[in-house]
Amino acid sequence: MTIYAYNPATGELIRTDSVADWMGTTEAPPPDFDPVAAGCFWRGGRWEVVDAEPPVPPVPQSITRAQAIGALILAGLDDLVEPAIEAIDDPVQRKLALNDWRNRLHFERHHPTTLLIADALNRSDEQLDELFRVGATL
Repeated sequence: MTIYAYNPATGELIRTDSVADWMGTTEAPPPDFDPVAAGCFWRGGRWEVVDAEPPVPPVPQSITRAQAIGALILAGLDDLVEPAIEAIDDPVQRKLALNDWRNRLHFERHHPTTLLIADALNRSDEQLDELFRVGATL
């Protein structure tokens, strides 16, 4: 009789010839699957093959002006930037944001003005991260 092991916390198949005491086990053989393209998990008394999700690329800390504008164009936000900046209440913050928008050659993800512009565009942290990821591909 062959025993198949899995991680009891996640259900993930463990390929091993030496089953440890902490591992979950079953006599049910896992289905054939490509371990590069999918994972196999013991769930509900049976094996389930789940397609692997591509890893989320890291958020770049800086992108060029052209990349930033390209990402905004693709998101349909490029024409909203200056009106959003003009709507900033504090005149000093508004002028700083407009200056950065018009003159910066690189945009840093955590720069205060980048965050101010993102806020003026009602972008969440996750949405800003995605703009930076898209920009880095351009």
